[in-house]
Amino acid sequence: MFEKFGDYMYHLLFGPLKKVAKAKNQLYIFLKVIGKLADQTKQDILRVREESMIISASELMLEQHGQERGMRRLKGESVENYRMRLMMKHKIAELAGTEQGILLSLRMLGYEQSYIEPYRLYDPERWAEFIIYLAGKNPSGVNDIAVIDSEVMKVKPASGKPSYAVEEQNRLMIRSAFQSGYSGYALCNTFACGTWPTQSNFGSLAQSDAAIKSQFAFGQVQYPLADTIRASEKLYQPRGG
Repeated sequence: MFEKFGDYMYHLLFGPLKKVAKAKNQLYIFLKVIGKLADQTKQDILRVREESMIISASELMLEQHGQERGMRRLKGESVENYRMRLMMKHKIAELAGTEQGILLSLRMLGYEQSYIEPYRLYDPERWAEFIIYLAGKNPSGVNDIAVIDSEVMKVKPASGKPSYAVEEQNRLMIRSAFQSGYSGYALCNTFACGTWPTQSNFGSLAQSDAAIKSQFAFGQVQYPLADTIRASEKLYQPRGG
């Protein structure tokens, strides 16, 4: 197996042409030079093939693919999430205007556990609105609510108006266990052979255990930035005299 093109071409020469030492063989020197150009051309062709596909493109070329598709990289979005969002553009566009399209778009942003509830469940007059509960297995780098809303607005139904919420969950666990078995301890209040029965009580406590276990766990969660103050807005807050 030959790794270089020049060595392969030299191998194809007739035996008499290879009797001269390689250092003085003009054919070997020529093929070595041509081989370097061919090897470099091969590497360039393989790189072009990789860069032309989203799944194998470099971070720099992903930006170019995004410009061609009108999808810029979002603030805080990782390279792999951006790559996946570009690959799913056709599917997202196909489901635009449906609830599945909204959920798929949120999944590409890192909120794969999100779900949607119609607002009419809480206020019948707001029948055209819906609530998006943002949730994901891991904290998403895209945590600006303005960026999330911009992506949702591209795929939501034309008559719908989204609102956003984050669901808090608490878990309480209570466990109880009981074990029983047979042990051959000495029996109390029994008669021994050859003795007059008298009132007697003998016993022993093998073991008694009582335990209460409590465990507390906490973690840090990044919520989307909501109700933030923009630079051009005024603050209306009372000041002390």
